[in-house]
Amino acid sequence: MDEPYVQDILLAAFAKYAPLLAVQTAEPINASTRLMHWREYEKIDWDTVHRSTTVFANAYCIRKGLIRKAQMAFNIQLFVAKNPDSILKTGVPDTWIFELDDVDYLDEALMECYEVENGMQANEGVDDPRLREQFILKPSLTGRGAGIYVFDTRERLESLLESEFESDDEEEDEDEESGQAVSQIREWVIQRYINRPLLLPTHGNRKFHLRVYVLAAGDLDVFVYRHMLALFAPRPYTESAGDLDDQRAHLTNTCLQAKHEGFDESDAVRLFWSLDLAQDKLDRIFDQICKILSDTFAAVSNESTSFQAWGNCIEQFGFDFLLDEDCNAFMLEANAYPDFKQTGDGLKSVVEGFMAASVATAADSLLLKDADVPDDLHQMMEADRTDLVKVFSRNNVRNW
Repeated sequence: MDEPYVQDILLAAFAKYAPLLAVQTAEPINASTRLMHWREYEKIDWDTVHRSTTVFANAYCIRKGLIRKAQMAFNIQLFVAKNPDSILKTGVPDTWIFELDDVDYLDEALMECYEVENGMQANEGVDDPRLREQFILKPSLTGRGAGIYVFDTRERLESLLESEFESDDEEEDEDEESGQAVSQIREWVIQRYINRPLLLPTHGNRKFHLRVYVLAAGDLDVFVYRHMLALFAPRPYTESAGDLDDQRAHLTNTCLQAKHEGFDESDAVRLFWSLDLAQDKLDRIFDQICKILSDTFAAVSNESTSFQAWGNCIEQFGFDFLLDEDCNAFMLEANAYPDFKQTGDGLKSVVEGFMAASVATAADSLLLKDADVPDDLHQMMEADRTDLVKVFSRNNVRNW
């Protein structure tokens, strides 16, 4: 929120509702008036938000069950066990929680995810990378591509883990959002790697993932913003499918790409609805994403120890999805405080639209709920929310 790219868009969205809504940028919080407390998570006055009936926040205090990869995997596994017909059974890659204190205990750790061990053994003698069982290792807490590796052999996994554990304190890569050094993390998830992703010849046969902006409001309505993004890797996947060290072919995070010389924002980020796919395929993909998100929030909202939706809060999330060659959608992870800046200047209108829709939702359902709001302002709020698609509500009646 302290990033000018985001702050300018946010303040412009709130300015549309002046003077009914006032923006407070100084401390302390004035709890005597209805106020939207929109700050970085660590700077939110949670005590005031929890006690007040007039102060509203732009984040939920407890939501680790959604944004921590291991915790979300656990919640989804519980939900699928109780709801075997859920789309989450096929809409999330097979995921294993992987805990390790030292590489010397790798054998014991792999006993908890024996399918991974069996998959690596089955790869012996299989040369075609698209026929090998491949897996991706992700720290449970970090984001922006930090500490993520693809592997398909026991030797490679062991080597990657040794590199992580042996990192010197002075050289540790600290994740900006969690404030935790990657080399100190002892909890990962292992996901089955989708090694036959959808590739589009008109986009250079490069791997891509979809960034889906999601708004959760109050206790609890969930909306998907229709204008999704496609984030492309810089190198063709077909040429590097077997080279697991080529992160520029396998990883699609634009924050990683921007560090390389020659980064072209317009080539890395595209609009989902403008992809070179038939309209019925685009519609089918969007329908899958809405169903997956509906059941995801049904899964996490049932676990109050790791997700609590307070009625005076809203939160924006960035969900990442991958498509396989048959246009099946797979949810990879959820990110709190998504890095809007990676959208770039060319598609800044997407962020502006999502921010306007978020502020309109906060104004209508929280801030101005009991106020005397002019008709033209109501019409503006409805117009700003046109591209929000409601997919879930707290009473577990699925909206999709």
